[in-house]
Amino acid sequence: MNIDKFEMDNVPFEKTLTLRLPSTAMMDEEAAQALSEWNSPLIYAEYDKHHVYYDITGRVPLRSQLNKVMTKREAIALFAAVADALLYGMEKNISPKFILLDSDLVYVSEETGSLRFICVPAVNPGLQIKPLRSYIRELIVNMQYDSSENLEYIGKIINYLNQNKKLNPADFIDYLDRLEQEEGPVASADVFPKTPEPDMIPLESLAAERPVRKQEEEISFMAPEDEPKKAADEVPEIRLDDVSVPAPEKETYDAPQSFPYMIRKKNGEKIVINKDEFKIGKIPGMADYLLTDNPAVSRMHAIIHKIDGAYYICDNYSTNSTFLNGEPLEAGKNYILLNGVRINFANDEFTYYAD
Repeated sequence: MNIDKFEMDNVPFEKTLTLRLPSTAMMDEEAAQALSEWNSPLIYAEYDKHHVYYDITGRVPLRSQLNKVMTKREAIALFAAVADALLYGMEKNISPKFILLDSDLVYVSEETGSLRFICVPAVNPGLQIKPLRSYIRELIVNMQYDSSENLEYIGKIINYLNQNKKLNPADFIDYLDRLEQEEGPVASADVFPKTPEPDMIPLESLAAERPVRKQEEEISFMAPEDEPKKAADEVPEIRLDDVSVPAPEKETYDAPQSFPYMIRKKNGEKIVINKDEFKIGKIPGMADYLLTDNPAVSRMHAIIHKIDGAYYICDNYSTNSTFLNGEPLEAGKNYILLNGVRINFANDEFTYYAD
């Protein structure tokens, strides 16, 4: 866990995040000099031979803000701000690997809502690196969305990511700009629960603040894979192969594991999904969660799968179907579970929470 490598302090800044570099790390002086610029998407920092000191005064981690329900405009602005940070780095000859895409280490201004990113200008810093494409997928899975809007834009972004194994930040921003201009009918379904969250930082300012930087060079983050192409404007069926959050290359810590869970509407029961294959049904010894008190539920009704850090649900050819936000699932196919989605096993309603 990258955040475990950093320490909080009040020197040299009022709120300082300090990284001690391992002896094997080699500082990139050109990249390090870019940390002294105030008006950039990178956190201002000072450094010496063994440490980098980041000024995070007046900022909080992005992870603390992901429970905030976001509109289409806010979500697109967030994705674009992430890509823009990499474009800025390219202009300054900073390797994309130096900019940490980690929600614990991306910071939001408490005053303006703008995002700033931690840049570690060193080779072999002992940190886990996450590419742009993987990080956007992770955000999509963990964010909450405005239920009053048409959420087809999320499917379109997923489709774009699937079609672009080598995700170019400039092209991605151009795509997001076009997508933001699209109008759609307002969804009537109550897709995500709107629970008021105190002290949440507005992200509206991201769209106004972010400059769009153009760069012809394409960054290759992931090895090419063979996958059928879909039309650019087609909203995909979100399947098992569509969205995944790749696990880190190696674990460097022993952190307590957290699991997603469901809340049953009928009685408020909490069901922790603590297996990579979690079965819902009525057969003791085979189902991980038993719904024996509902005759409409099939003997082996549905299965929740975990793959590469993301969770998917599959209707197991049940008699009375499985539903996501009121829409029946095609049996035998996997659909991604987003935070706050409603799941119905026949007529039994649950709400899914990512963690």
